[in-house]
Amino acid sequence: MKKLPFLALIVLFSMCKSASHVKAPNKDLTIEERIEEIKTEDRLPDEKDVIDLPDYAQVRDDFRSVTEKTKENYLKGMRATEDKYSVIILTQGFKGEDITIKNENKTFLKSMIMSDLSTGIAKSIRIENTKDILVKDSYTKGEVTIETDHAKMFKFIYIMKNNSNKEVPFKVTFSNTLRPVR
Repeated sequence: MKKLPFLALIVLFSMCKSASHVKAPNKDLTIEERIEEIKTEDRLPDEKDVIDLPDYAQVRDDFRSVTEKTKENYLKGMRATEDKYSVIILTQGFKGEDITIKNENKTFLKSMIMSDLSTGIAKSIRIENTKDILVKDSYTKGEVTIETDHAKMFKFIYIMKNNSNKEVPFKVTFSNTLRPVR
């Protein structure tokens, strides 16, 4: 009698198959080809489209967002409407440390950054997503690399800071959703 629930579980799991209509990302495609494929499917990239996402990063689009018109106006104001640009939004946990955001050719930001406790936003920076981006913190001596393959797929890159984690003090969230400031 005790074997009956166990047998039922075995039968249940042996009958389960992955959905045949869900297509896994093809690892052989270049990032440009994957982005083009996503555009032809008329959808935004999501976590399954991102290959080799590091431990400190995540993909999320499930939070409150602004209207599409507000998002377009924001991107126009940041001069980030072209595909080669993404916007890094520094959020919580910045307490006046010197933060450097750069790639191999250009420094996008080198400044003391402080989070606004009322909005949860510290600073927004337009970056070129054509080369890997390095984010360095002077206080923890921590750094994180945002790979160009990941940055090209998403318009917004949210970075939160946690000073208690000295090894990797940053949490990176890739998204195509613009959070409201208030």
